[in-house]
Order: sequence, then structure tokens, then C-alpha cells
Amino acid sequence: MGVAKYRPAIKIVLKLLECIYKSQSNGRALKTHIIQCANLKTTSAEKYIQMLKDAGYVEERRVAWGAREVIEYELTPLGKARYEWFKTINDELFIMNEW
Repeated sequence: MGVAKYRPAIKIVLKLLECIYKSQSNGRALKTHIIQCANLKTTSAEKYIQMLKDAGYVEERRVAWGAREVIEYELTPLGKARYEWFKTINDELFIMNEW
């Protein structure tokens, strides 16, 4: 049995931004879809999503969906720019070394 290997925080941030960016053509994603896409536990995902909101990368919206309300996230222009930036860094540093 091997030692658990954790993802670096930068890769988690990139994955969250990517999930929102690629979720739909309009760049919005439901909270549950982001959590599933990033393969994170809810508490961990919420911590990172809050960090992205605080940095101004994503905006949160509560939207009526039938009789209930869902939370969706949309990348801000800064979030889109940072996604491209993080993706470039990831490609340069991690793809070649397969972290």
C-alpha cells in the first residue's frame, strides 16, 4: 500500500477554474458540478471556492431553479485571465514532470 499523494494547491485552483470555464459556453457552473468535476470533498471545495471569490476570480449567484435555489459560479474577467495564466504555468512545470 503506497503513501497517499496529494495535489498541490495550485493544481486544485486550476482544476476549479477549469471546471467553471469549461462547464458551459456561458462560463457558469453549478456548485455541485464544480465539486464533482474537481473531485473534492465539499468542505475542501468550499474553502477553495471562497478563496477564489475573495481574490475576485469568481462570482457567486443564487438562482431559482423550480421551487428551490441553486448556487452557480461564473468566472470574472480576472478569473478568465488567471485561468489562462495558471494553465500556462501548469503546462510548463507539471506536465513534463507528471506531478
